[in-house]
Amino acid sequence: MTWRGFLIGLLAVLGLALLTPVNDYVIGNTYLTGNHFPVGVFFFLLVLLLLLNVGARLVHRRLALKRGELMLVLCMMLVSATVPASGLMRYWFPLTTSPAYLTQRPDFFWEQTVLAKAPEGLILSTDAHAPEVHHFFHGTRPGEVVRVPWRRWAPVLTSWGIFIAIYYLGTFLLMGILRRQWVDNERLTFPIARYPLELTGGEGERPFLPPLIRSRAFLWGFAASLILGMVQISPVFTGAETGMDLRVPVQEMFADTPLARTPLRDARIFPIAVALAFLVPADVSLGMWLFYILMCLQVHFMNVWAPPVRGGTGRFLEWQQAGAFLAFTAGMFWMARRHLWQVLLTALGRSRGADEDEPISYRLSFWGLLGCVVAALAWYWYYGIGPLPALALMLFMMAVVIVHARLVCQGGIILTNQAWNPSHAMYALFGGWALSGPAIVAAQMQTGILWSDSREILSPHVMNSLRIGSVFGKRRRLLLPALLVGLVVALVAGTYSSLQWVYYPHGAVNLANTHAINWGSILVYRPAHEMIRRTSAAPEMHYGAVAVGAVAMVSLQFLRTTFYWWPVNPLGFLISASWAIRPMWGSFLFGWLIKVVILRLGSGATLRRGRRFFLGVVTSQVALIGVLTFISLVTGVRFGFLFLPS
Repeated sequence: MTWRGFLIGLLAVLGLALLTPVNDYVIGNTYLTGNHFPVGVFFFLLVLLLLLNVGARLVHRRLALKRGELMLVLCMMLVSATVPASGLMRYWFPLTTSPAYLTQRPDFFWEQTVLAKAPEGLILSTDAHAPEVHHFFHGTRPGEVVRVPWRRWAPVLTSWGIFIAIYYLGTFLLMGILRRQWVDNERLTFPIARYPLELTGGEGERPFLPPLIRSRAFLWGFAASLILGMVQISPVFTGAETGMDLRVPVQEMFADTPLARTPLRDARIFPIAVALAFLVPADVSLGMWLFYILMCLQVHFMNVWAPPVRGGTGRFLEWQQAGAFLAFTAGMFWMARRHLWQVLLTALGRSRGADEDEPISYRLSFWGLLGCVVAALAWYWYYGIGPLPALALMLFMMAVVIVHARLVCQGGIILTNQAWNPSHAMYALFGGWALSGPAIVAAQMQTGILWSDSREILSPHVMNSLRIGSVFGKRRRLLLPALLVGLVVALVAGTYSSLQWVYYPHGAVNLANTHAINWGSILVYRPAHEMIRRTSAAPEMHYGAVAVGAVAMVSLQFLRTTFYWWPVNPLGFLISASWAIRPMWGSFLFGWLIKVVILRLGSGATLRRGRRFFLGVVTSQVALIGVLTFISLVTGVRFGFLFLPS
């Protein structure tokens, strides 16, 4: 870990934060950071490793970046990738401007609810015709100078910036407490962190390229994936609007059956997702697609027995998933009880030396996390949320943060989301009596901005970075300050790029992706309107569904930890009701089949060659997406969302 690596990391973070909003929402190309495998980050790693380092060695060997420097740049970019798109910027600005704008529609009557109760400083304006709102949605006329009303935005940026800082810092410290349990005690696979570690293994040795890249299996995987990718984009060169995606038409096959009324979707094949499914244990990849199929069957039977199911199948599955999230989090803490006790003793000064090799000391993690909880309670209190509802919301938030980190670090799934809503759970738990109108709006906005779309939530990036941090040796304690500085740079650059280069020049309604200002905002403010009015449409707790999800998860955890022969990991049950698994289940099925065939018919050497082959597949896909993105930036040609789920 050197100053050179840190400065290159800052420049890389700056470039990523400035470019991502333009690429994603103006050009509309494959997202650079649109999931837990931010391809823009790994493409830059390839540029450093295969171009910059090779060129530097031709001049002088010492000019090349060392492995620790490469990993520092990667970790800084990886953590900062949560900021410029769906992790924050995609929803932060539309949700703070849309209440007044959407109220112009004849089917929304939010003047006396959302607009009247919204706390000062959380939304930009209550006037739909205010210039700062009008220009945000409709852009700047051709020939006029783009002017962002920074003074009007200052209260919004400050109010939300305080909570975002508390939440981000708390996530770092929570992951710091759990790192040893996941990495050393449970030995999770960390397939995303494993990719750059294996890619740079032996870096700096002769010859110029790392050993993995020189292996025959890696080159075969790279070539096969590259050929497949070129076939996929070939229709664009013949005039098609987008390339060809890979899918098995499952919906068409079951179109005339009862399964057509279930969430069963086509089995889409993404080579990166297939590769990551191969890298995780077979019981994990099996659970990812199997529980999705079982969920579809559950929906089928619930459709048959629909009248007795209160709230319909959708609400039932949402609350069932909430129960599974909470039970899984409780079970995980129970499994880590000895480790957590050691953390507490170290934080209280009753034990020494237990955290010497940790990137974040236990004392800092424990007391810092406690300070973040107190600061969050103060923020909630300022905006009208009482202590008990605030504690409940933080409990639900912690479950979301931990489960998504676990799904990525153990399951290798690059697209995650939850069907249930933490603020709905808080409202339903207290029956609405403990929440004022301002509290409801604040809680709904907070969930919409940070947790409703968890495809780029911070916690998986932090835990993967802490796993990679093992290469830093004695200087690993410098990792946290470096990551926090990078995160601040990403926040400033992402804010500037989003407002100055995307929303105010082009207009939010004219972007390539308008989900955040349409359904994203409606899903936040329409329930808030109903909760303030205390109507029958306000969320209600389905205790039976919560109990079903919790009991099912506890049972699956018991079977998995008690019987060595139990073939399915319960991780897939956590995401089976989410939309995120629908484009992913086919890739996990395919990756699982390949691994099972090799385990049954091949040898250990075959399995190792298979791992190198799929690492080559990942590298080829990353390189292809990076090059196509550059072509799109220069020419304006759109290749579509072909290579990664979105």
